[in-house]
Amino acid sequence: MAVEKLSVSMPGVVVARARLAADRAGVPLSTWLAEAAEAAADLSEAQAAAQEYAEKFGEPDQAELDAIRTQLAEAGVGAPESPIDAAARAAALARLLGLPDERQAG
Repeated sequence: MAVEKLSVSMPGVVVARARLAADRAGVPLSTWLAEAAEAAADLSEAQAAAQEYAEKFGEPDQAELDAIRTQLAEAGVGAPESPIDAAARAAALARLLGLPDERQAG
Protein backbone atom coordinates (compact mmCIF):
# COMPACT_ATOMS: atom_id res chain seq x y z
CA MET A 1 0.00 0.00 0.00
CA ALA A 2 1.40 3.38 -0.99
CA VAL A 3 1.76 5.97 1.72
CA GLU A 4 1.89 9.72 1.44
CA LYS A 5 3.72 11.97 3.85
CA LEU A 6 1.95 15.13 4.87
CA SER A 7 2.20 17.84 7.44
CA VAL A 8 -0.77 18.65 9.63
CA SER A 9 -1.38 21.20 12.35
CA MET A 10 -3.29 20.27 15.50
CA PRO A 11 -3.69 21.78 18.93
CA GLY A 12 -1.03 20.50 21.32
CA VAL A 13 -3.57 18.86 23.60
CA VAL A 14 -4.96 16.85 20.67
CA VAL A 15 -1.46 15.72 19.70
CA ALA A 16 -0.73 14.66 23.27
CA ARG A 17 -3.98 12.68 23.49
CA ALA A 18 -3.30 11.01 20.12
CA ARG A 19 0.22 10.03 21.20
CA LEU A 20 -1.11 8.57 24.43
CA ALA A 21 -3.82 6.65 22.58
CA ALA A 22 -1.27 5.29 20.07
CA ASP A 23 0.99 4.22 22.93
CA ARG A 24 -1.91 2.46 24.61
CA ALA A 25 -2.77 0.69 21.37
CA GLY A 26 0.87 -0.26 20.86
CA VAL A 27 1.08 1.27 17.39
CA PRO A 28 3.05 4.14 15.87
CA LEU A 29 1.35 7.53 15.97
CA SER A 30 1.08 7.58 12.16
CA THR A 31 -0.76 4.23 12.21
CA TRP A 32 -3.12 5.42 14.94
CA LEU A 33 -3.84 8.67 13.07
CA ALA A 34 -4.43 6.78 9.80
CA GLU A 35 -6.89 4.44 11.53
CA ALA A 36 -8.66 7.38 13.21
CA ALA A 37 -8.89 9.24 9.89
CA GLU A 38 -10.24 6.13 8.16
CA ALA A 39 -12.86 5.63 10.87
CA ALA A 40 -13.91 9.28 10.56
CA ALA A 41 -14.10 8.98 6.76
CA ASP A 42 -16.17 5.78 7.08
CA LEU A 43 -18.60 7.57 9.39
CA SER A 44 -18.83 10.55 7.05
CA GLU A 45 -19.57 8.27 4.09
CA ALA A 46 -22.22 6.38 6.09
CA GLN A 47 -23.87 9.64 7.13
CA ALA A 48 -23.88 10.86 3.52
CA ALA A 49 -25.39 7.55 2.35
CA ALA A 50 -28.09 7.74 5.04
CA GLN A 51 -28.89 11.32 4.05
CA GLU A 52 -29.06 10.37 0.37
CA TYR A 53 -31.35 7.44 1.22
CA ALA A 54 -33.62 9.66 3.33
CA GLU A 55 -33.84 12.24 0.55
CA LYS A 56 -34.75 9.56 -1.98
CA PHE A 57 -37.07 7.33 0.09
CA GLY A 58 -37.96 9.42 3.13
CA GLU A 59 -37.14 8.87 6.78
CA PRO A 60 -37.70 5.32 8.06
CA ASP A 61 -40.62 4.87 10.46
CA GLN A 62 -40.20 3.41 13.95
CA ALA A 63 -41.00 -0.16 12.84
CA GLU A 64 -38.32 0.04 10.14
CA LEU A 65 -35.80 1.44 12.63
CA ASP A 66 -36.59 -1.36 15.09
CA ALA A 67 -36.13 -3.99 12.37
CA ILE A 68 -32.80 -2.44 11.33
CA ARG A 69 -31.57 -2.36 14.95
CA THR A 70 -32.57 -6.02 15.38
CA GLN A 71 -30.73 -7.05 12.22
CA LEU A 72 -27.61 -5.15 13.27
CA ALA A 73 -27.66 -6.70 16.76
CA GLU A 74 -28.11 -10.20 15.27
CA ALA A 75 -25.14 -9.55 12.98
CA GLY A 76 -23.02 -8.57 15.98
CA VAL A 77 -22.62 -4.92 15.00
CA GLY A 78 -21.51 -2.98 18.04
CA ALA A 79 -20.49 -6.09 19.98
CA PRO A 80 -16.94 -6.11 21.35
CA GLU A 81 -14.41 -7.96 19.22
CA SER A 82 -12.18 -10.44 21.00
CA PRO A 83 -8.41 -9.99 20.63
CA ILE A 84 -8.26 -13.34 18.80
CA ASP A 85 -10.96 -12.25 16.32
CA ALA A 86 -9.28 -8.87 15.84
CA ALA A 87 -5.93 -10.51 15.11
CA ALA A 88 -7.54 -12.97 12.68
CA ARG A 89 -9.38 -10.14 10.90
CA ALA A 90 -6.18 -8.07 10.63
CA ALA A 91 -4.21 -11.05 9.30
CA ALA A 92 -6.90 -11.89 6.75
CA LEU A 93 -7.08 -8.29 5.56
CA ALA A 94 -3.28 -8.13 5.31
CA ARG A 95 -3.31 -11.27 3.16
CA LEU A 96 -6.05 -9.85 0.92
CA LEU A 97 -4.08 -6.64 0.48
CA GLY A 98 -0.83 -8.51 -0.09
CA LEU A 99 0.73 -7.06 3.07
CA PRO A 100 2.71 -8.83 5.76
CA ASP A 101 0.58 -9.87 8.74
CA GLU A 102 1.99 -7.19 11.01
CA ARG A 103 0.62 -3.65 10.81
CA GLN A 104 2.30 -1.20 8.52
CA ALA A 105 3.04 2.30 9.74
CA GLY A 106 1.30 4.85 7.53
